[in-house]
Amino acid sequence: MTGPFARFLAPVRLALAGLGAALLAAVGAIAVVAVPAQAAGPRPNFQMPFPCGETWRLATYYGHDDYDIDMTFTGGASNGRPILASYAGTVTFAGWGNGGGWYVVIDHGGGWKTLYLHMIESPPVRAGQWVSTGQQIGRVGSTGNSTGPHLHYEQTRDGVKTEAYFNGVPSGITSDGSPNTGPLYVSGPTSPARNMTSQNCGQVSSNRQVYESGSHSGWQMLPVNSITGSATASMVMGTNKLLYTVNDGRVYEASSDTGWRNLWTGISGVSNNALAVINVDGVKYIYTVVGGTVHEAASNNGWRNLNSGISGVSPNALAAIAVGGVKYVYTVAGGMVHEAASNNGWRNLNSGISGVSPNALAAINHNGVKIVYTVVGGTVHEAASNAGWRNLNSGISGVSPDALAATSMDGVKYVYTVAGGMVHEAASNAGWRNLNSGVRGTGVSATNLTGVKILYTV
Repeated sequence: MTGPFARFLAPVRLALAGLGAALLAAVGAIAVVAVPAQAAGPRPNFQMPFPCGETWRLATYYGHDDYDIDMTFTGGASNGRPILASYAGTVTFAGWGNGGGWYVVIDHGGGWKTLYLHMIESPPVRAGQWVSTGQQIGRVGSTGNSTGPHLHYEQTRDGVKTEAYFNGVPSGITSDGSPNTGPLYVSGPTSPARNMTSQNCGQVSSNRQVYESGSHSGWQMLPVNSITGSATASMVMGTNKLLYTVNDGRVYEASSDTGWRNLWTGISGVSNNALAVINVDGVKYIYTVVGGTVHEAASNNGWRNLNSGISGVSPNALAAIAVGGVKYVYTVAGGMVHEAASNNGWRNLNSGISGVSPNALAAINHNGVKIVYTVVGGTVHEAASNAGWRNLNSGISGVSPDALAATSMDGVKYVYTVAGGMVHEAASNAGWRNLNSGVRGTGVSATNLTGVKILYTV
């Protein structure tokens, strides 16, 4: 894409000044270049603000302000693509500015900040939140003073704009070629555009974009707004789909009937890898693991996260179901699956299911029978409460020991696993043949609505 994209007008310049940007001083016709103060700490190892391996075009234009970079994707449309934190830090602003549209500012400490402007929608992060390198903080858009989808990006040192570096390499975008733009002036012609490939690879790793896929649309993967997480859980109430995610130890709730607005429940300090939800008589229950102990929070109790007393469990495996108004929670402790019930004071009883992965667990209520799925040596096993919890090999093999989901629909049991980075589906009415759905992901949760099977993946 060629030509100018966006120009910061007075409102955004004032905003940046408020962040401590040094202003240009002029003596006659001679521009005085603002020099960064010397108090800043060492330059962080900033990364490109995009997923690992993506190549983006970095450019500026005459009158754009020196050191400002407009970034567009070289592999297709830029609009809606994930924007990642260049380096870990604290979000100091996440909201709207008339010039910058939806944008985010991150303080990395030592006097260093980064700015990300023109996002497509309200950012999924908030002021005061800590974000990790590579964590998604928004999506590319064209809000504010912009003439096309792109990311306007800046690095500042002690409040003064400076040349952006990525993975220790200078961007080469320095001068806009104009002596009349501020707050800085870098002499020389307009910096030529260049392509750079992101090395923002795995610094985070846990929080990833959440996608929704439905069986009615050939499992087409659609991003659920800018919702990210390390674990997901889902359920349906009426015709409304509910999605729960864990992001940096906080549990969020989003629903399809409100446009997937992602709201913090107030639940915090939980394991990033264990989450379960159920509906009992219109009350929503969330189960998490805090310090090896299962906690329960209910929608009719302001999501107060209460210790159930179920302790000593894996922080990476959790499942819950409701049968006849009784809540059942399943955990893994010492390689054994345990069951605890709300009508039994949450006594955590060993089911006898042994040798299972501590990172994968699923449970369903199938026609009143409690059924638990586990991974044993890369193979999915099924155990049922009406068969003494005998753990039977389903034949579904070669799967990840870190991902598992299940749902029951129209009398058929469905199991979802990950093999080779792809989600596979196996059905009880098809001899548990494990079929590649084409959905990518490393984690999965499942539900169903009016005959449609729905997956949420990260």
